[in-house]
Amino acid sequence: MKKMLIFIFTILISTISYSIEIISYGVDGSSNNVNVVIKDRNPVAFFEYKEGCVVLNYEIKITTIQSGLNSGTTIWYVQKTTSTENTINCITRTEIPRDILEEYTTYFILLSVYDTDGGSKTVKDKFYTTKSAASLNLEFSLSVDYNNPFCPSNCEKTKIRYLVKNKDYPVKIYIFTISGKFVRKLTDSVAMKDVVYTIDWDGKDENGNIVPQGIYVVTMLVPDNPPITRLLGVVEKF
Repeated sequence: MKKMLIFIFTILISTISYSIEIISYGVDGSSNNVNVVIKDRNPVAFFEYKEGCVVLNYEIKITTIQSGLNSGTTIWYVQKTTSTENTINCITRTEIPRDILEEYTTYFILLSVYDTDGGSKTVKDKFYTTKSAASLNLEFSLSVDYNNPFCPSNCEKTKIRYLVKNKDYPVKIYIFTISGKFVRKLTDSVAMKDVVYTIDWDGKDENGNIVPQGIYVVTMLVPDNPPITRLLGVVEKF
């Protein structure tokens, strides 16, 4: 009898669905959505929901003015269902057509997610498109795309962009000296496929000290693949 009750309880727990909880969302993998690259690609809007939620469909609105999210004055609107094609591990992604976007422009975005019980969750945000010279068309791409060389003593930063295609991969990005001495770890996280990630480096080491003038090596590590490296120059002053 006790085993039967445990079995029934397990079945009930497994069939419970939870109200929608959005864990994260954004456009591409840039910090605060301020480095969205549209050159030669469609940026990716995504949201991650809590495991156990049953998401039925979602809609995305994009406008050039914040008030347009409420008035319906949109430049792009899409309504879709979650499926195995666009949702992996509770993360749903949708490509935004680049031909509706311009560089150096702020856009406002509204995301609404609906469950099977009529519940919903809506979030609003904005993103900023940036100009990029990076070539990000390989299976694993890494580029120092801005300010190379740069002067951290003048509070300058450089932008490092990376991308993985085909599937999600754990990615580590490190800075080394030209002689191979460890300087700093910039990221150690899972990169979603087809998403351009941007990391700002302020020229400081792991202890928060500005590194000496010289040539540094940006290294991207992906499991079961050879390291990808790019050179980066740091100067004391111009």
